[in-house]
Amino acid sequence: MRTMISKMGQAVRGVAREVCSVVPGSRIPTVSELEERCGASRGNVQKALSFLKESGAVTLEAHGQSGTILTSIDYLSLAGSCGVTSIIGSMPLPYTSRYEGLATALFTLIGSRDLRSYITFQRGSGPRVQMLLEGMTDYCVMSRLAYEDIVSRGAPIVEALALGPLSYVGRHVLIARDPGRTDWRGARVGIDESSVDQCMLTRNFFSQTEVEYVPVQYIHIVEAIESGELDAGIWNEDDVHLRASGLTFRPINSTGEAGEKNTRASLVVRKDDALTGHLLSSLVDPASVLDVQSKVMSGQLPARY
Repeated sequence: MRTMISKMGQAVRGVAREVCSVVPGSRIPTVSELEERCGASRGNVQKALSFLKESGAVTLEAHGQSGTILTSIDYLSLAGSCGVTSIIGSMPLPYTSRYEGLATALFTLIGSRDLRSYITFQRGSGPRVQMLLEGMTDYCVMSRLAYEDIVSRGAPIVEALALGPLSYVGRHVLIARDPGRTDWRGARVGIDESSVDQCMLTRNFFSQTEVEYVPVQYIHIVEAIESGELDAGIWNEDDVHLRASGLTFRPINSTGEAGEKNTRASLVVRKDDALTGHLLSSLVDPASVLDVQSKVMSGQLPARY
């Protein structure tokens, strides 16, 4: 996000970040608490609160010893008051029409007269989270399966918005060089450790068999099987390169831990960035995302991102 850089601007952003973490109807932190949390002077904190009220971003009511209550909040106005003019998201490389549809929906729904929407593309949920935590992006897109795995390992991220089944991928399939092969002992199997979904689904599928896992970027799995470097791999059936390859592929059973979570898209933000989370949840309607996505996939709408 682009923001003001003056001390007053920093105070407004800091106070706004604290206030937008408060549920309307609840007490906001005291001026002294805001001083400490925002690293701003008392005077600048008080000015920041006045600025946010006068701009219409928040409505506050003083309740004496009970403190000041947040009665209403307009997150888009709050973003404008902070000098936020854009939101940058990161998602998988748009190598399928489903991803193109998702990118088009996010680009269209988030962008407005007051807020520009930008989308970058990065393979692997791990690298996308790293970019998010380093402040290079404001949100990232991954599967619900990947989100839960990364959070379980302690990443300070939260899900701002959950989309429905098939919003991320269709189904994953087993690609095989030998169409009749059923005994996978000793098979060379492609695995991409940067992709939580591909890695987890691959290890689950071959968990009862002794195979040789061969590290490979997922975008090269199909060609590696075609060339004979790999015997098998698990990948996304949406991939047009897979459909054009002529290789045999069949659906895998992704029940249990993976279930349908690998097909659901999650929009994820940093845990300390409630503003972006609220902006996404207020601007992005899951039903509208799926509508735009389906129209791009069917050719009714051109991809635009």
